[in-house]
Amino acid sequence: MADKLMIVTISHQLGCRGSELGQRLSEQLGIPFFDREIIVKVAKELNLAESVVEGREERLSGFWQSLYRIGAVLSDPVEIPSMQSLEPDDQGLFEVESECIVRIAERSSGVFLGRCGRYILRNHPCLFNILVHADLANRIQRVQELFCLEAGDAKKLIAKNDRDRDAYMSTFARKDWLDARWYDLCVNTSSLGMEQCVSAAMLGIQPKMAGC
Repeated sequence: MADKLMIVTISHQLGCRGSELGQRLSEQLGIPFFDREIIVKVAKELNLAESVVEGREERLSGFWQSLYRIGAVLSDPVEIPSMQSLEPDDQGLFEVESECIVRIAERSSGVFLGRCGRYILRNHPCLFNILVHADLANRIQRVQELFCLEAGDAKKLIAKNDRDRDAYMSTFARKDWLDARWYDLCVNTSSLGMEQCVSAAMLGIQPKMAGC
């Protein structure tokens, strides 16, 4: 498999250990794991701070944020030539991020975390898509550990993240991203545990990639 371009996408809910699964598969397959690198590349291309790009990923801007960006241009038309210094709208950010992901996948095998990767790379000839989910209780516990939150606050953060991600995916992928029909494999890290999830993924990836 080493001479083939292998693309694995990981779609995941907050607190489901999707990043951990992606990194483990990257190690097992001997191919790069793409997550933070995408933020760095997009931020550089748009001349924005990485924190700004990261803060807007997989969520739609609120009405007032969008209105502010429009107003910033209309209030001073003389400054229109320097519009590249403004943050892009949701569509613009999605397009730049998509182009970045496609360029990487054209030259390198890799495991891609989130960012509508399943949809953006849907026409790639050697693709394996994984959906990672988990029980709410385990998600709450994981988010508590990651962000040092009380259980109630962790539950609220999960609910908000789910709403934001659902809206984002519906807008740009135009499908229910939690629909199992769009994936080669769906794993529940609560019931299977990480080791079994890695094993199940490898069992699915290896024969598919061998036939590419």
